[in-house]
Amino acid sequence: MNRRLMVAAGGTAVGAALVLSGCGGDGTASTENMKLSANEALLKASQKTGSTDTFKADLTVAGVGKSTDEVHVNGRFQLSPKLKFSAKLDDFKPGGQSVPGVEGQALYTDDVLYAKVPRLAKFVSGGKPWLKIDVNQMAQRSGFDVQSLLQQVGKVNPAEQTKMFTGSKDARKVGTEKVDGVTTVHYTGTVTVQDALNRLDPQTREKVGTWLPKDRAHSKINFDVWTDGDNLPRKLVSKSTDAQGDGGTVTVLYSDYGKSFKVNPPPSDQVGTLSIGGLLGGN
Repeated sequence: MNRRLMVAAGGTAVGAALVLSGCGGDGTASTENMKLSANEALLKASQKTGSTDTFKADLTVAGVGKSTDEVHVNGRFQLSPKLKFSAKLDDFKPGGQSVPGVEGQALYTDDVLYAKVPRLAKFVSGGKPWLKIDVNQMAQRSGFDVQSLLQQVGKVNPAEQTKMFTGSKDARKVGTEKVDGVTTVHYTGTVTVQDALNRLDPQTREKVGTWLPKDRAHSKINFDVWTDGDNLPRKLVSKSTDAQGDGGTVTVLYSDYGKSFKVNPPPSDQVGTLSIGGLLGGN
């Protein structure tokens, strides 16, 4: 995925924190919410989602102009107190062209990543359908930092995304709309990359800054946010394009806030390890 598309992805979601206890999500947009200004509502949404534990996310990334990448991922995620997720990649089209065999599943729990990707099957020991990657061992043995890839999950963190949008100087309320049958309040606006980063605490800003290129600090991100009666984001959309009209759009649908879930590793007889030598050597 190119840098332009990554800017768009960083503007609203992941590219997929892929996180609630006590928030029911009753599907109604309260009168109180309607009275809030756009920035007040976005800040309240950030605070509310910041206290949550789990959620379900459905992420779609689509390039525009020369950026014709397409990605669709969905899954259940827990960002704290420890990361775990169960996700599925069911559409990946770099350059708009389908790549056979890359659709797959990923499970992450207890610092171990399990992946089932047909295209990688020949690199898995014993011809097993699932490969197992111990994140810490992988870094030590190969120098390949899987942790940094897992941290990309944080890009779908609704708390960080909505907080960044409070840096907007033109955020406004559009009205009430239905999102997956839930009544929501729709807000829209623009924010520069720099103003978005300035809304975050130093530690989070450093992390997020790795996927919002600093050389495009003044680039604008167009965003739309739909929040429900519990001030929880139900939908986030961001768009970013350059002067040539190239860029991308990222859409994330959120649901199942606060619902617990388990990530069960695949049966041991279905799991093998990745042959790094074979993967790098192509045989």
